[in-house]
Amino acid sequence: MYSNSDKPLPHCKALLICKQVTQDDETQAISLLHLIESVGQRSIPGPTGPFVVFMQLYDGIGRYRLSMEANALDDDANVAKATVGHIDFPERLAKMDIAIPVDSIFVPQSGRYELVVFVDGQELARQYFNVEVQDVTKE
Repeated sequence: MYSNSDKPLPHCKALLICKQVTQDDETQAISLLHLIESVGQRSIPGPTGPFVVFMQLYDGIGRYRLSMEANALDDDANVAKATVGHIDFPERLAKMDIAIPVDSIFVPQSGRYELVVFVDGQELARQYFNVEVQDVTKE
């Protein structure tokens, strides 16, 4: 068997940020609603609204520790970091669909951010999003 130090990382087929993830009870089909590329904020600095991080992983071996962080790319500042928990692959060829709800993250400025996912402390995948001030004035 593999030790944790030489166990290969799973493959990440998808890493997407969205407003909601649903699964059909009958068909088990997954729907991702409102993919997020840009977050509109009423004021900055401030917390974002809730969102979901969706991942589709393949070819893992056993158990992995899953964590995420968000970074502001303008100044390389880490704005959020969390250990999500563990994922367990029941067999080598298994596919795992993972939806991680996030209440919010505090964004210190407008600009480009990255969300980075780690398994066992090693980077698995990253996704980018923009944060901008949203115009909420009424006409």
